[in-house]
Amino acid sequence: MALLSELVATCEAQRLDTRGTLSIFARRLREAGRISQAGRGRGAAHMTFLDAARFLIACAATDHPERAADAEFVFSNLVHSGERGMDADFPLTKEEAPTLDLALAKTLEWLGTGKIDAVASARWKEKFPEGPHFPSAFVWLILPRSGAAAQLRVLDGRHSFHHPSLAAVMDSVSGGEPAARNVAEEAFERETRRFRTGKNLTAEFDSKLLRAVANLIAGTEGDK
Repeated sequence: MALLSELVATCEAQRLDTRGTLSIFARRLREAGRISQAGRGRGAAHMTFLDAARFLIACAATDHPERAADAEFVFSNLVHSGERGMDADFPLTKEEAPTLDLALAKTLEWLGTGKIDAVASARWKEKFPEGPHFPSAFVWLILPRSGAAAQLRVLDGRHSFHHPSLAAVMDSVSGGEPAARNVAEEAFERETRRFRTGKNLTAEFDSKLLRAVANLIAGTEGDK
C-alpha cells in the first residue's frame, strides 16, 4: 500500500501541481486528521482510498494549500443530490455514497481493482465484437468551486453533489414562504461565499489522473 509521500509523487507526475505545493496540501490534511496518520518513515500510515479521495478533493477545491483542510472538509461533505443514468454495475446511491468523499473513494476502489475497466471492456466487446480496440473507461470528477457542488461520472452514471444548505433553499422555494427562503439563501451564501471568486473556476480530474491514484493505492500501478 502507498504512503502519503508516494501519493504526492504520483499526483506531481500527473501534473496536478508541484511537489512542494502538494506536500503542503498533504501536511495540512494530516494535521487536521482528515487523512490517515501513524508516524513517519517506516512507521508512516498507508493511504486508503478514502484518504486519496479527500486529498484529490482538496486539490480540486482550492489552489491555496493553507486552505486545504477547510476546503476539503466542505467539499468532501457535499451531499448526494441525485443521478442521471444510474449504472447498475456501479450503484453510487445516496445510501451507499451519501457524500462526495465516500463516492469518490468507492470509484477509486473500483478503478484500482480493475472492476470499471472489466465492465467497460465487456460492454464494448458486446457492442463492437469485430470493432476497434477498447478505449479507456470513462471516469471524471467535475468540481465547480463557486457553486460548492460536484459531479462524478462513472461510465453511464452521472452523480451530482451539492452543499447541504442548498437543500434548505430548495425546500423553501417549494414551500413558497419568502421569509424562510431568505433565511435559507443567506445561510447558503454565508457557508459558500469563501469559495467564490470572479473567475468562477471549475476543476476537472480525468480518468488518467484518477486511475493513476487508484492504482497506486491498490498496489497495481505496475500492472496497468
